[in-house]
Amino acid sequence: MTSSPQEEIKNAAQAISDMHVATVSGEHARAASDAAANLYSSAGHRLLYAPPELRQLITEAIEVGYAAALQDVRDGDFDGNILEWRPALFEA
Repeated sequence: MTSSPQEEIKNAAQAISDMHVATVSGEHARAASDAAANLYSSAGHRLLYAPPELRQLITEAIEVGYAAALQDVRDGDFDGNILEWRPALFEA
Protein backbone atom coordinates (compact mmCIF):
# COMPACT_ATOMS: atom_id res chain seq x y z
CA MET A 1 0.00 0.00 0.00
CA THR A 2 1.42 3.38 -0.95
CA SER A 3 1.06 6.40 1.25
CA SER A 4 -0.65 9.58 0.19
CA PRO A 5 1.26 12.83 -0.23
CA GLN A 6 -0.47 14.12 2.91
CA GLU A 7 0.76 11.12 4.89
CA GLU A 8 4.29 11.61 3.57
CA ILE A 9 4.21 15.29 4.56
CA LYS A 10 2.86 14.38 8.00
CA ASN A 11 5.64 11.80 8.46
CA ALA A 12 8.31 14.28 7.36
CA ALA A 13 6.89 16.93 9.69
CA GLN A 14 6.98 14.44 12.58
CA ALA A 15 10.58 13.54 11.79
CA ILE A 16 11.56 17.23 11.84
CA SER A 17 9.67 17.72 15.08
CA ASP A 18 11.48 14.74 16.61
CA MET A 19 14.85 16.11 15.46
CA HIS A 20 13.92 19.49 16.92
CA VAL A 21 13.22 17.98 20.34
CA ALA A 22 16.50 16.04 20.22
CA THR A 23 18.70 18.82 18.84
CA VAL A 24 17.49 22.24 19.97
CA SER A 25 18.55 22.26 23.60
CA GLY A 26 18.04 25.05 26.10
CA GLU A 27 21.54 26.39 25.58
CA HIS A 28 21.07 26.72 21.81
CA ALA A 29 17.34 27.41 21.66
CA ARG A 30 17.54 31.21 21.72
CA ALA A 31 20.32 31.45 19.13
CA ALA A 32 18.53 28.95 16.87
CA SER A 33 15.26 30.84 17.23
CA ASP A 34 16.95 34.14 16.39
CA ALA A 35 18.65 32.63 13.35
CA ALA A 36 15.38 31.17 12.11
CA ALA A 37 13.61 34.50 12.58
CA ASN A 38 16.33 36.31 10.63
CA LEU A 39 16.22 33.84 7.75
CA TYR A 40 12.46 33.73 7.79
CA SER A 41 12.14 37.51 7.66
CA SER A 42 14.57 37.70 4.75
CA ALA A 43 12.15 35.55 2.74
CA GLY A 44 9.83 38.54 2.63
CA HIS A 45 6.13 38.33 2.02
CA ARG A 46 6.26 34.94 0.30
CA LEU A 47 5.97 33.03 3.57
CA LEU A 48 3.59 35.43 5.26
CA TYR A 49 0.56 33.72 3.80
CA ALA A 50 1.77 30.14 4.12
CA PRO A 51 -0.30 27.93 6.39
CA PRO A 52 0.80 28.14 10.05
CA GLU A 53 1.75 24.46 10.09
CA LEU A 54 4.11 25.00 7.15
CA ARG A 55 5.65 28.07 8.77
CA GLN A 56 6.22 26.06 11.96
CA LEU A 57 7.80 23.22 9.99
CA ILE A 58 10.16 25.61 8.21
CA THR A 59 11.08 27.30 11.48
CA GLU A 60 11.80 24.01 13.23
CA ALA A 61 13.91 22.77 10.31
CA ILE A 62 16.02 25.94 10.35
CA GLU A 63 16.41 25.72 14.13
CA VAL A 64 17.54 22.08 13.90
CA GLY A 65 20.22 22.95 11.36
CA TYR A 66 21.44 25.95 13.30
CA ALA A 67 21.54 24.14 16.64
CA ALA A 68 23.38 21.20 15.05
CA ALA A 69 25.95 23.60 13.59
CA LEU A 70 26.40 25.30 16.96
CA GLN A 71 26.98 21.94 18.59
CA ASP A 72 29.58 21.05 15.94
CA VAL A 73 31.40 24.30 16.66
CA ARG A 74 31.19 23.68 20.41
CA ASP A 75 32.56 20.16 19.91
CA GLY A 76 35.55 21.61 18.06
CA ASP A 77 34.67 20.13 14.68
CA PHE A 78 35.77 23.35 12.97
CA ASP A 79 38.71 24.37 15.13
CA GLY A 80 41.07 23.85 12.21
CA ASN A 81 39.08 26.27 10.07
CA ILE A 82 38.74 29.15 12.51
CA LEU A 83 42.15 30.64 11.69
CA GLU A 84 41.24 30.64 8.01
CA TRP A 85 37.77 32.09 8.58
CA ARG A 86 38.64 34.60 11.28
CA PRO A 87 42.36 35.48 11.11
CA ALA A 88 41.79 38.74 13.00
CA LEU A 89 41.01 36.71 16.13
CA PHE A 90 44.62 35.58 16.22
CA GLU A 91 46.37 38.84 15.39
CA ALA A 92 48.21 40.50 18.24
